[in-house]
Amino acid sequence: MSKRIVIIGAGLAGTTTARELNARGQAVTVIDPQAGETCERPPLSKHLFDGSRHHLPYHLESTEHITFVRDRAEEITLAEAAAESRYTAETQRHPHPLENHHATAGAIQLASGESIDFTHCILATGMEAIRPDVPAYPDALPVYDLADAEWILERVNNANRPLNVGVLGSGYLGMEVASSAVAAGHQATVYLRGDEPLRKQLSAPVRQALFYKHKAAGVEFVTHTSSPDDIPADVHDLFITSVGARPRLIPIDGHRPAHAWDVDESLATSHPGVFAAGDCAIVTAGPYAIDHPWACEPVAESHGKFLAELLGEGAGEPSNKGENDSESASGSGPEGGPKVWSDVPWHWSFQGPQKVFTAGLISPDATDTIIRRDPSGAKFQVFHFDGVDPEAKLIGVETFNWPPMQAAARRVLGGNNIPTRAHLEDPDFDFKAHSRL
Repeated sequence: MSKRIVIIGAGLAGTTTARELNARGQAVTVIDPQAGETCERPPLSKHLFDGSRHHLPYHLESTEHITFVRDRAEEITLAEAAAESRYTAETQRHPHPLENHHATAGAIQLASGESIDFTHCILATGMEAIRPDVPAYPDALPVYDLADAEWILERVNNANRPLNVGVLGSGYLGMEVASSAVAAGHQATVYLRGDEPLRKQLSAPVRQALFYKHKAAGVEFVTHTSSPDDIPADVHDLFITSVGARPRLIPIDGHRPAHAWDVDESLATSHPGVFAAGDCAIVTAGPYAIDHPWACEPVAESHGKFLAELLGEGAGEPSNKGENDSESASGSGPEGGPKVWSDVPWHWSFQGPQKVFTAGLISPDATDTIIRRDPSGAKFQVFHFDGVDPEAKLIGVETFNWPPMQAAARRVLGGNNIPTRAHLEDPDFDFKAHSRL
């Protein structure tokens, strides 16, 4: 039986999967109200005030193999559950399970009332911004999608003087907005819940270096702002919020997870034939398992490529076992193809002139790291390990204002010659040279 692959969501993960499946000659349906016309998020915040191109579109054309359904997916019904329901209702007429009830894994119910059957479904619904009420600034908006950014850009472009910008939140997007505003000649004040920015994203050496650089550049910080109610009125010309985001989640047979879809090392959920990728997935197994979505664009793209390779070749039918193992719901995959998602995850954030990168597994609470600096002392890397003994392996690297060494970190973590703590403690160890082995 031929596969009927349906992708819900046309952000980077969904668009990448569709494009890669199309290249393999595999038919795919993409469901999204803006299918083919979505755009990348990060430049919305990085270049909000400098007049440069502020977004990169994920344009995708419909082809012989790609079908767009510009509608909203509201629920998924699994065929197994539907078959069991029919069997229960018709026990007397059907003393045996209905034949061929696994011909499809399920169906997607659309807002229009129509439904689409699938053998494989990829949830790539991304995240939506949390939008807190700021009493003093009722028109406050996050910078999380193109519509919000264009509204803010219009305010910026129509201003005939430098703006006083307020920012609630101190994650990547908030710091990118504030630093880009100051770099463009505006004022910016960041309201923090705690006493320093990026507390949940970066280790102490990196986040503190950013904190000092931004303060020196003119970004003002108001710490320990416990509530939006505490923000004074009539101070800011423009107010932007950046207090996080939550995955968009579609119920499956009435079930919706509390946070995101848990997936295994093959990005398979516990539901037969259903996978999840990008910001709506928590990878719970494999070399890069963490307890929250990766929520960064390189990972979303990597997930999309992985699933396209996993599902794009071979026939295979959905599993009758209720599992998404490589021999059942996902098929056997291409010869020699990946069964475990293992690309090195990485992230980048340009905050005005400051550049920070992460690669692999890092912890904002790590205290047993090793720091290496360039001769000037202005650029440095923070190395994270899987233990404290000398033979503990390198698992993650943070890089501050040193792009070539970020590239080296990605090569090292993706290679077969992983250095140990003892290596990095040796002042004569050449990390960049080691990355070329």
